Amino acid sequence: MTFCQETTPYDDLREVALKDLKLDPHNVRFRHIPKPITEKEMEDWLYEEEDVGVLIKQIIRDKSIQQPIYVTEDKDGHYVVKEGNRRTVALRKISRDILTGKIKGFEKGHFDIVPVMILHKSEHDLDIFLGQVHVSGPKDWKAVNKGSAIFNLMNKYGDTREIVAEELGMTKSEVDKYYKAFQATELYGKRHPEDKNYVPKFSYFKELYQSKTLATWVEQDPTRLDYFIELVAKNKLLVTYKGVRSLAKIISAPNPLQAKALSVLDKEDGDIEKALSVITEYDDASKGIWKNAKKLLASLKNVTYEEFVTAVNDPAKQEVVTEIIEVASSIRSNIDKLKETGQK
Repeated sequence: MTFCQETTPYDDLREVALKDLKLDPHNVRFRHIPKPITEKEMEDWLYEEEDVGVLIKQIIRDKSIQQPIYVTEDKDGHYVVKEGNRRTVALRKISRDILTGKIKGFEKGHFDIVPVMILHKSEHDLDIFLGQVHVSGPKDWKAVNKGSAIFNLMNKYGDTREIVAEELGMTKSEVDKYYKAFQATELYGKRHPEDKNYVPKFSYFKELYQSKTLATWVEQDPTRLDYFIELVAKNKLLVTYKGVRSLAKIISAPNPLQAKALSVLDKEDGDIEKALSVITEYDDASKGIWKNAKKLLASLKNVTYEEFVTAVNDPAKQEVVTEIIEVASSIRSNIDKLKETGQK
C-alpha cells in the first residue's frame, strides 16, 4: 500500500503487518471508561463513537492512508498506536470486508501492510506530541479529551500554564479554562464515586469556566464550586449548556431576586428551569406600566432624609404621596378581587 508522506522530524519509518498494530488503552478517548478495556471493546467503541465510517470511505477512495500511523514498539514486537487509532480501526474493517467480498476492486491483503513511524520519545514528549496534533492541531479531539490531555501535562509532569500554552499553541486563558474544568471534573468524581462514568460530566464544568460570570462567582468563594458539583450530582442543571447558562443568568440577577431563584433551585424538587422562571416572571413584570411602577418603587426606596425635610412644609409633595398610596391601594384591591373570583 502506498501513502503520502509528509515532512516529519522522525526517521524510523517502517512497513509492518496490520495484525501487529495494537490500539492504545491509554488513549484519552477511553479515560471516561471506568474498567480495563479490551482490544475488541476499543475497536467497537471507536467505530461507533468516532465516525470511522467517513474515514473508511476516504481510505477506499484514496486506496491508501495519507499519513503513516505513529506507534511505539513494545517488548513483544507489537506496535502500540499513539496517533492513528481511528485509521487502524478503519483499516481493519476494510481488510475484513475485502476478505468477505463486501468490498470489491481490491486484491486480498491490499491493506495488510501498514506504514508506521516509530516514536522514540519519553512519555512526556509523547503527550506533548499528541496534544499538538489533537488539542490545537488539525485532528480535533472532543473537548473532554482536550481537557484530559492538558490536565495530564500539568498534573503528571508539572508543566506550567505558560509552558503548556507554548507547547500546544494555545492562549494561557484557554489552557487555564480546560485545566480548571477537568480538575473540577476529577473532584466531582472523587466526591461521587457512585457515578462510575463521571468524566462526561466535564461538559458542565467546561461551561462553568467558559462563563465569565460563573468563573468569577466561583473565584470569589471557592465553596461555590462545591455547590455547583452538588447541582450536577443531583441533576438540577438538566441539559448541560442550557442549565449552566441559566445559572449564569440567575447569578447575574440582583438580590433579593437571585436569592429567591436559588432558594427555588435548592428545594428538593427544584431544578434550574423552575429557578429561572423566577427571573423570567420578574422580567415580565418589567414591561408596560409595571416597568414604570418598578422605577417609582426603586426611587421611593432610595428617598433621603433631606428629601423628607423638604416635604414637611410642602403640601403639594404631601398630596403626591397621598395619591400614590390611594392609587396603589386601589390597584392592590382590584388584583385581590380578581384573584378571589378566579379571573386571569
